[in-house]
This record gives sequence, C-alpha cells and structure tokens, in this order.
Amino acid sequence: MYEIEFFEGLPIQHESFLIEKYDSFITTCRYIEVNYPDYAIHYFTVKVDGKLLELLVYGTKQKAAKCFNSLVSIDQDTISQFTKNVFDRHPLVNKIEIVASYKEYDLDKSFLSFKSDDQILKLPTSLEDYLMNLGSQTRKHIRQRKERFIKDYPNARFLTKCGPEIEESLIDKIILLNCNRMKLKGTVPGIDNNSKENVYKYSSFYGCVAYIEIDGEVVAGCISTVLNKEVYAHVIGHNNNYSKFNLGEMCFIYLIETSIEKGISSFHFLWGETEYKRRLLAKPRVLYFYFVFRSFSLDFMLCKFQVNFAKTKTIIEHSNSTKPLRDAIKANRIKNMKMN
Repeated sequence: MYEIEFFEGLPIQHESFLIEKYDSFITTCRYIEVNYPDYAIHYFTVKVDGKLLELLVYGTKQKAAKCFNSLVSIDQDTISQFTKNVFDRHPLVNKIEIVASYKEYDLDKSFLSFKSDDQILKLPTSLEDYLMNLGSQTRKHIRQRKERFIKDYPNARFLTKCGPEIEESLIDKIILLNCNRMKLKGTVPGIDNNSKENVYKYSSFYGCVAYIEIDGEVVAGCISTVLNKEVYAHVIGHNNNYSKFNLGEMCFIYLIETSIEKGISSFHFLWGETEYKRRLLAKPRVLYFYFVFRSFSLDFMLCKFQVNFAKTKTIIEHSNSTKPLRDAIKANRIKNMKMN
C-alpha cells in the first residue's frame, strides 16, 4: 500500500535514514537546522506497506518553499507528488525551489532556473594508485613540491580533526586564509561572518578539517564534510607566503589521502569546473535547479524574466569581449588591497 504523510518540524528521528538514503551533506537535519533557522520546517514521507522509501524535507518562508533534498536523485513521480501536496497544504505558497538535483525533470508549471555541476573524484583503494592515475607532470610536481616543502620546513605537521574536535579558531583561520587568497587574486570573498559561523556549527557534527601547521601556525587547510562514504570539500585556503609550494593543492592531496585511509569512495569538489579539479581527476556530474509554480501567474513570468536576465548577464560578464574590463577591475582590487 502506497502511503504519503506530512509532518511539521525537523525529522531528527530519521537523521540516520536521510544520511544512508541520500548520502548528501545538505540533506541532513543538522545542515538544515544550522543554515535555515528562519524557515518553518516540514517533511513528507513516502511509505509502501509501512516501509519508508523516501523522505523529503522542505521549508516555507512567506510565499515560497524550498526542498532541502539536494545532491540527490529522486524520481519525477515522487517530486510531482511532493509539489502537488505542498501547494495543497500551504495555500499561500506559490513557488517551490528544487535545488541541486542530479535528475533532470519535466514538471508542470516549472522552469530550469540554473544548471551547474558537482565535480566528483572516484577514489581508489590507495594513495599510490591515485597518484599513478594522475598525469606524469602533475604527479612529478606534487612529489617535488612536497619534498621541497618538508626540506625547507622540517617542523611542518599534517593534521586532521573531525566533528567535536574542531575548534572555532581553526575554522576562522582557514576561512581567513581563503579570503586573503581571494583578495590577492582580485576576487570578492564569498564568506561573511554569518556563513563562517554556520560552517563552524555544522563542522561540529560531520566536519573534517585537514590542515598544515608550521610551528603552531596554520598555513593551509581544507574544511570538508564526511558523510557515509562521501567527502565534500567546502573551503580551501593557504598562506600566500607559501604559494610557491602550492599548499592548497598539497592540502587537497592530504585530504584525499586521509579519505582513502577512511575507506571513502567519492570526493566531491562541488560546484564549478576549474583547471586544478580537472588536473586532480574530478569528473562533472550535472546538477539541475528548478522553480515550480502553483500557476502560470504574473509571479511565474516575472521570476522567469529575472532568471533569464541573470543568465544573459552572466554570459556577457564571462565573454571574451568583456575580459579586458574584468581584468581591469581585478587589477584595481589587487592594487587597493596592497595599499590597505
């Protein structure tokens, strides 16, 4: 017998089910609790003959709802049932956001709002096997840089802390390294004080921090989440004074080594393709972001226009014709940072 039920509040009692079923750091009660305190939380269960098959968590805020099941594959029939029931139960909600689905949907009164990818590295059973799969030049440079680093800094230590072991000061130091690195490259840092606090809070549950320390000073670090057999890298940073050693990449390799030792099967570099992710053998898996509306209303048309305008703006901003302007803005940011 097919049974659908709705409940209010976080499904804390089903946290282990969420982790085992969806294997996604976003689809956990702790992540939702930390990052969405201003949403009213509800959940939707699908059972067959009393057995729990699916559990979708969502939040409502004013006239919108957000599905918190992200980095997951849920079939379209379940998603269609979910959206229909959310609209039926919440008369004021006219829009539902479905974020980072591995599945492509064809849903009624909806449109694709964004398309990105999750860069995933499938891990072998040993670090040596992983290194042998890398390009010969990449493998050579990784080994040479680490040898030179250890030779120049024999007191350097490679350390890992997980969950409750992670101090807030360690998170602060790595995020500061990340922000300083972004500023040096002329990029506006994307982490503010509120998101920094959220990173620490969530890390105390499922976090794993791999970092490099010289005489008590953190010179590089990577903040990640470990869940089941998956690791998700969130923030990477290193001291700009050690750039010649490429400490950011060295820290990634150390986290990959730690992950392999823990029996992790997949390493998620998360959003966006970059040269270093390709070099480290990450492969893209497409993610789809949707807006689903109650009806073809003025809100639907306005939202679609805003999304399409943002897409066009992004294409223009990243085109070759605007590159000189982008380079000039970046150079000016770097100049201002050095002056300050």
